[in-house]
Amino acid sequence: MTNDNATTLIHPNNAELRMQPTEELIRIHRKEMLAEAERQREGRALSAGRRWRAIARYATRRAEAAEQR
Repeated sequence: MTNDNATTLIHPNNAELRMQPTEELIRIHRKEMLAEAERQREGRALSAGRRWRAIARYATRRAEAAEQR
């Protein structure tokens, strides 16, 4: 019984061991940077209070509606 998996793992043409072309690495890095920028933008929007103000307006409307009942 031979273990073909062992020879596949160290074979020089194994696709997992192949280096990525420079353009692909740049594309991957750019995608990661854009994702991080989006996360930071969402964080700034939240900390700026825009969403909290919207929630406060909603709570105020709900409280006024509850008082009228």
